[in-house]
Amino acid sequence: MRALIYLTLSYLLLIGPLISSTLACTAFSFETPEGTFYAANLDYFIRPDGLVFINRRGISKESITTSSIAKSEEWVSTYGSVTFNIAGRGFVWGGMNEAGLVITMLELKDAKFPEPDTRPPLDIGVWTQYVLDTCGTVQEVIDVDSRVRPASLGNPPQHWMVTDATGNTAALEYLDGRFVVYTGQDLPVRAMSNMPYGLALEAYNRGGHPWWRWSSNPGQSAERFAAAARRMQNFDPAGGINVIDYSFHTLSKVVAAAHTKWSVVYDIAKRGVWFGSAASSPGGKYISLKSFDLSCGAPLMMLKVDSPIEGNVEKNFVPYNRDTNLEAFYTFSTQAGLEITPEDVADLMRTFESFTCAQ
Repeated sequence: MRALIYLTLSYLLLIGPLISSTLACTAFSFETPEGTFYAANLDYFIRPDGLVFINRRGISKESITTSSIAKSEEWVSTYGSVTFNIAGRGFVWGGMNEAGLVITMLELKDAKFPEPDTRPPLDIGVWTQYVLDTCGTVQEVIDVDSRVRPASLGNPPQHWMVTDATGNTAALEYLDGRFVVYTGQDLPVRAMSNMPYGLALEAYNRGGHPWWRWSSNPGQSAERFAAAARRMQNFDPAGGINVIDYSFHTLSKVVAAAHTKWSVVYDIAKRGVWFGSAASSPGGKYISLKSFDLSCGAPLMMLKVDSPIEGNVEKNFVPYNRDTNLEAFYTFSTQAGLEITPEDVADLMRTFESFTCAQ
């Protein structure tokens, strides 16, 4: 039953964009004298009561999506991480692990995930957590495709941008079921919006404006991609600019109408995270992943993204609480019009809560 619940919620994420023609997200990463920085906006048609989780290393996990021709995937988290979760535990939008790997998931209506094969299927939120759990470099993320696949049934079409501690960056897409990777010389602009990377780059090279208007190009994707590219190109470290401020100002230039809900900036070298939300203080919260105990014996820590606090919020994190997690889940479900029985929700919660230290 839990797999059905997960797929039902994923399907809701799929049909959600039909409600709003301006659903969109933007991500970019760039180099500075202080190291690599990565920034992203979550633009969404509802306001999620999302949670930030501090995930531990050494936790034994198992996929919850089944397949008649593939075994479930079992793994142990190699790295601890911080993740931003849209509907509570298990529904990861993006995050950073202790190796300095950062990943963000963005809608791509043109995406098509591979058909079922012998690789275990993972729902997109679990796939994103799996990457943070097991990968320390961009190449390791690319290699994930040989082991598991995003589940084709029920999952909304997405693509990902990932950057590691060396600054290596990749755009990852599934087009017509094929895994497409842009990195190195094939990724001259380290940005992503909500159109295929190749088309976004072509639009940028033509001046940053689309020469077409597709329904699959929400929220002026080409313009947002180009705006992020220009801001990165124009960054002048000699001008004494605060990189964090510059990153958030760039995020403010690539918003999609009134749909930006969260903004996050990662200082990869320092493993620092600045974040905020439209409902509280945009960019006003800070944590360092290095400040947390990431061992498997430590408690799973959490914080509401919309908490009305500012500054260093590390002390405001609390151990995992099912009621708080359920509140986030039900807030999302209610706003999106999804009806799930309390029994089914409890079963889903118990599944994620069953992940414990590996023996």
